[in-house]
Amino acid sequence: MAEQEIPAETRVAALQKRIEDLEAEAQTSPQRGRTLFTEAPAPYLLLNSQGRIQDVNLAGTRLLGRNREVLLGRRLSQFLASASQGSFDLLCAQALQHGLSLRGEAQLLHADGAPLDVVLDLDAEKVNGEFRCFRLVVTDITSYKQAHSSLLDEGDAYQRQLQAHTTRIRELNQELEQIVTVFIQQLHLPVARAMNFLGLTQRALGNQPDEVSQPLLNTERAIQQVIALMASMERFMQMRSMRVRLRPVDLNTVLREVRKNVRPVIADRNVQISSDLLPTVQGDPRALYVILDEYVANALKFTKERDVAHIHVRVQETDSEYQIGVEDNGTGFNMRQRDRLFQLFGRLHSSRVYEGTGIGLVTVRRSCMRFGGRVWAEGKVGQGATFWFAWPKEPSVQD
Repeated sequence: MAEQEIPAETRVAALQKRIEDLEAEAQTSPQRGRTLFTEAPAPYLLLNSQGRIQDVNLAGTRLLGRNREVLLGRRLSQFLASASQGSFDLLCAQALQHGLSLRGEAQLLHADGAPLDVVLDLDAEKVNGEFRCFRLVVTDITSYKQAHSSLLDEGDAYQRQLQAHTTRIRELNQELEQIVTVFIQQLHLPVARAMNFLGLTQRALGNQPDEVSQPLLNTERAIQQVIALMASMERFMQMRSMRVRLRPVDLNTVLREVRKNVRPVIADRNVQISSDLLPTVQGDPRALYVILDEYVANALKFTKERDVAHIHVRVQETDSEYQIGVEDNGTGFNMRQRDRLFQLFGRLHSSRVYEGTGIGLVTVRRSCMRFGGRVWAEGKVGQGATFWFAWPKEPSVQD
């Protein structure tokens, strides 16, 4: 229906109804806003430019422990701890100057005198550029602060306990090292006497039948095993307690020293030792010598039944480390047993077939670990083995 066809009286009545609805809505909106403010779950305050409380909701009165009538017109700083008053005034000045929403921490004083740790979220309300009031939301973080302080105290106590345990462990390790070292030193004399006595006995008896000479030979071998075990333990303990320092070490030079050391051992064998061009690394020359010496000695031991023993020192490089492997064509081992290789006395073969103490590879592992390195081995039964150590390009001494 066209607008001009609606009677004027009807249109006027409709407009009057619309005006009445708008007036009712306008009267209701402030009441709704007031209800939302009063019943808001968070403590909410309105402050004037001097920081005096213009209004406060129910949550705010509960937080401060005072009636609304007592709070109105008083400066909020009156209810702050003295240490928080200056920072609160500064927060108000910054919010007023820059018109930003700011956050700060303070300590409120409850009516009973109990301090409350709170977070203040403050912003300055402006209308047409003119300041109207500060809106302040207060969040009680007292429980959080207490829990945080308790955690810090517990952390400090745990740290002190950890330091005490670390010190005690270090003392026990030092005591154990001293005991083992002294024990080995004390063994040297009786073992040497036993060896001398055995030699005198063999010379005094002269040529004897097997039933006499064989037990003496077995005794000699047992004493030699004890001597070898003592020497391995001494080297292991020396590597544990040795003071090391980092400096450039040419592994080619170290390998030449190792080869020179094994010449008497391979004098009557056909042994071919070769090597890739080895890198210069940051490390301790004594530690690196022990590692290569033990690996080469291990390769010589397990290739003794080969007509021609082939030992080759290989090099692989990654972004963070050099991987050095001593490869041989010896007896090899079952990979399912590889985890035992670097354990103390973790032998895979009988000592009657292959001599050894079961300490050499442990010494290698310990030496590498002191510099942040690692060790592992690869092999196949009857097809040889490769014993590896990875040396960091940027090692750090870890005692």
